[in-house]
Amino acid sequence: EDVGFGYGGVKKVRLSKKELRTWHFTADKVHDFAFAADPDYKHEQLQIENGPLVHLLYDPKTANRSNWVEIQNGYLQGYFDFMARHFGKYPYDQFSLIQGGDGGMEYPMCTMMLGGGDGFEGFTGLFVHEATHNWYYGVIGTNEAAYPWMDEGFTSYAEEECMNLLFNRGKDNPHLGAYRAYVYLDTSGLREPLSTPADHFNYNRTYGINSYSAGALFLNQLEYIIGEDAFARGIMRYWQKWQFKHPKPEDFLRIMEVASDMELDWYLSYFKDQVKSINYGIAAVESDKVGAQITLERIGLFPMPVDILVTYESGREELHNIPLMSMYGAKRQEGVEVHEPWPWTHPKYKVYIPSSEVIKRLEIDPSKRMLDIDRSNNIYE
Repeated sequence: EDVGFGYGGVKKVRLSKKELRTWHFTADKVHDFAFAADPDYKHEQLQIENGPLVHLLYDPKTANRSNWVEIQNGYLQGYFDFMARHFGKYPYDQFSLIQGGDGGMEYPMCTMMLGGGDGFEGFTGLFVHEATHNWYYGVIGTNEAAYPWMDEGFTSYAEEECMNLLFNRGKDNPHLGAYRAYVYLDTSGLREPLSTPADHFNYNRTYGINSYSAGALFLNQLEYIIGEDAFARGIMRYWQKWQFKHPKPEDFLRIMEVASDMELDWYLSYFKDQVKSINYGIAAVESDKVGAQITLERIGLFPMPVDILVTYESGREELHNIPLMSMYGAKRQEGVEVHEPWPWTHPKYKVYIPSSEVIKRLEIDPSKRMLDIDRSNNIYE
């Protein structure tokens, strides 16, 4: 069989006491493999529309069977549909979801995961995370020893985006949990550069937050920098161009530079190779009858472009964007007022907003995608 013995239904293989039989398995375009065997496995199949045939193998006596049944009721279809729309179409004909010993572990075309005990949302989240590794660890082939944040982090980013949809969480920014972990690490004194190889971190917790949380936030903050449309183009182009080619961080960055028409080497350098913090604040506001002059302050040493949401007493809102001069460009977003770029060498920046209306409130980064470690100085009202 193309995908291994046992997938085609129950077959009895009779062997004499001295007879041996050898099974041969083949798979195209994989760099790793795994198999599972258990006489007590229950085998179910679900054909994904415009996607793979999914095999589910679990032990009904030890698994939480309701999870294995419920995930077939639209969740597997929704997962593969979501990934195809936003991150690239799954390229293989089959995928196996297999009950294993503990936790979850990814392999090309399959994942092994603990089958019992978890609630359904946790069970589905584990599946989504491990299955999504097929995009970054699997097909793209990230070197996880050298760049764990490009595998675990990119996978975690896609996981949170997908779970936000599958379970109708309705979160504008589903990555705030990762943000809190990042701020903890940044302010704890334990942070190490993202470029640290996976097995060379001083602390396991630093490895975990750097690889999973910071890697996801690298993408979430990049979307803030270049805009949602450019990010969507770039992340899909990355999938199309770098399948089975083992890209490095600079290869990903170049894809995003082309998609956004911006220079982004500064971002990769600050985020990957340094441990400087992002911290912006509103230092002063001087208003008159025709407008307001706002003084912004860069307190941290990691420079960033800045979004400012202006809310007037009438309830009307305006979004203003101050690009970083190092970008040599600005994100394109309809209805956003773009100002002169902020040189990274200058700790302060003054912006004048002309309006006869009274300003009620100012907020830096209303989407909360910038990794500002102290948001207490981001609001003026």
